[in-house]
Amino acid sequence: MNIQKRFGLIVVLLCLAGTAFAQKPLEVTFSGTVPSDITDYFKDKIEGINYLPKDLLGGFADASVYASHGATQRAYGDYKLFALTAGFSLGFSLYDSPTNVIRDLDNTYDTLTDNGDIGIGASVPAVVQLGLNSSFLMDGLYLGFRLGYIPMDNILSSDDIKLDYKIFHIGPVAHYRLLKGFDIGVFKWRGITVGTGFLFQRTTLDLSFPLDVIGLDEPNLNFNMEVTTYTIPLELNTSIQLLWFLNLDAGLGVDLAFGKNTTSIGMSSGINDDDGKVTVKGGGSVSPTFFNPKIMANLGIKLGPVIIDVPVNYYFLTGNGLSIGITVGAVF
Repeated sequence: MNIQKRFGLIVVLLCLAGTAFAQKPLEVTFSGTVPSDITDYFKDKIEGINYLPKDLLGGFADASVYASHGATQRAYGDYKLFALTAGFSLGFSLYDSPTNVIRDLDNTYDTLTDNGDIGIGASVPAVVQLGLNSSFLMDGLYLGFRLGYIPMDNILSSDDIKLDYKIFHIGPVAHYRLLKGFDIGVFKWRGITVGTGFLFQRTTLDLSFPLDVIGLDEPNLNFNMEVTTYTIPLELNTSIQLLWFLNLDAGLGVDLAFGKNTTSIGMSSGINDDDGKVTVKGGGSVSPTFFNPKIMANLGIKLGPVIIDVPVNYYFLTGNGLSIGITVGAVF
């Protein structure tokens, strides 16, 4: 099965088996004259589905939290004036260990088909961050602001399937050096830093997918997912610089998360050569995991003011969450 078709089927399965929540089953209504074969199809295949895929929708909500750390400057928290960075962070919520990412993705279709649920999700925001040495307010204080927006329309190259995907990210961050470091030539220790912030992220996915139901007039299944998360990171980290250019960072932290993943599904179609109409609707929501402990690491290089950094967060208690990004920028 090619990638495009598999992706489309995964999303359709998500729509059919994943949006008819226990609190509000998928509803099918008929008006006018509707042939019995069409009513039988919807009553047998769709009407009354009453299943809650908490793992799947929660996975997308958690992935939004995991991915909310793009353009991080935590590994270079001793700059003199300001820092400007840009980058993206790919957040995964995995139903298996991070070492089996490829296997997880390859088996997603089969697992979703067999079980009707799967604890997986992803989010990919791109962010710009401006950081300012705020020692004029308090010695060792660094304040920053993050902003990002990705509009992606008509992602799939198909005349039948329409997929739009958008991510908006905004929020302030702050870091404070608890302990100053030292510099002895080829070795530099940047001290110990604590960090926090308040990060808002909204992800929307809109899909229109044709249903192959004989007798209906161009039936399109319309699916919408809106993930809104508010993340408060609490972090403690330290970093070193070796040989004037190699930068290593490690730390521990926790992301406190609020928000919800709200999903809806709808279809309205007339009947060929008749006055009947079929309508499908449903929806529900799932919140992200509130308490998300993490292990943090960064590997980067610093060439003069220019930095290239790879931040990684591993969420070891909440569904094997993982985020990895690429950050480029400059510190002065």
